Amino acid sequence: MKKKYFLVSVVLIMTGLIFTACASVSSTHSNKKIPEETTSAKSPQEMGVIINVDDENSNITLGNIEGGDKTIYAYNSGTTVYTKSGNVMSLSGLEAGDIVDISYNPKSYVVEKIRISDDKDIWENTKVTSFSVDDSTRSMKIGQSLYSYTDSTFVFSNGERIDISELNSQDRLIVRGYKTKVVSIVVDKGHGYISLTGEQLFVGGYIDVGGKIVKVIEDEMLIIVQEGSYKVEVRNGAYIADKQVQVTRDRNTVVDFSDVAPIVTSTGSVKFNINADDADLYVDGIKKNASEVLTLTAGNHKVKVTAEGYYEYSDTVEIESKYQIIDIILKKDGESETQTESRTETETESVQETQTNSSGDVISQINDVTVSGPEGAYVYFDGKYMGIAPVTFDMVTGSHVISILYNSEIKSYSVNLAEGGDDVTYDFTDK
Repeated sequence: MKKKYFLVSVVLIMTGLIFTACASVSSTHSNKKIPEETTSAKSPQEMGVIINVDDENSNITLGNIEGGDKTIYAYNSGTTVYTKSGNVMSLSGLEAGDIVDISYNPKSYVVEKIRISDDKDIWENTKVTSFSVDDSTRSMKIGQSLYSYTDSTFVFSNGERIDISELNSQDRLIVRGYKTKVVSIVVDKGHGYISLTGEQLFVGGYIDVGGKIVKVIEDEMLIIVQEGSYKVEVRNGAYIADKQVQVTRDRNTVVDFSDVAPIVTSTGSVKFNINADDADLYVDGIKKNASEVLTLTAGNHKVKVTAEGYYEYSDTVEIESKYQIIDIILKKDGESETQTESRTETETESVQETQTNSSGDVISQINDVTVSGPEGAYVYFDGKYMGIAPVTFDMVTGSHVISILYNSEIKSYSVNLAEGGDDVTYDFTDK
């Protein structure tokens, strides 16, 4: 009986030990921390162009280099900014036009890291002054290299986006790109304008802007020049004057020469009698009315007379301080009027189609250019005043600049003009 009891006890003890062991094992496994599935994926990365850094609202606007789409990201004290070489830099060092790589929290869109992109296909050209933009082929030439641009190309001046047509040959640029595509353009040094007042004594003479730009002085002319400080000198015969001016980006600087006093000289009256009707008379290179009595300063003057069917007359005449009559006898060139008028229509068209201006650009005999707006704006073509919009003028083929002065603001646009079947019309109202 005792033996049986002993066996039962052993069995119960063993069973208890086994249960305890199992319970212990079960307890050990239940307390072990099972790895949880990762709750947040790796921070996504994005390459883009800095459009704006808003310190007030602590956000950054980034432009996609492919499609031009804009995305706004937040930043905080934990956002770290790096240079291209990997050194830490200040967030204030980021500028519109920089191409960057960012990583951010996909839920909050808070930027964790920003780095000036070190992608091997990203390039940057600084202090670019030799460039041209062709809107017909959507291409940009920098030096001798040709690149493409698209609607997603970002162009900035003073931190604000502008149209690529507003770039001017006087600008200095920072151009960044990806492979053969221009991604962003920053106007490092922009252009301003110089106009003259009180310039009547100098019309027909020359203006020199800092030794960089030399032009013939015309009424109501407008000169586009890179922003900066310049000595502006005007000359016309005995009249010489200069002013020191500061040209500001996108602003018109008016230089006043009305304080230049006219030189008092003796004059004489002269009447030129020319033996040919409809003759053109030029005195010192300026066209005069051949039928009028002219008042000229005493001294020597260069006189030129041209008329159809006659040899050109050229001579120097002396004007005295009295009334004179000077006879000019033109010699016929041996070609009769009939022969002159018998040119074929093809020959006439050929002559017309090769007319050029003083810069050697071809003046179209087929097409006109119309600037329709903004209505009431002052319109300049390559710095020459054309009138008030809407205004129409002869097309001059090639690359040119149309400037618009409206409501005290002035902007310039680069255009490429070519002869074709239709006239060209521009409306800059919403530009």
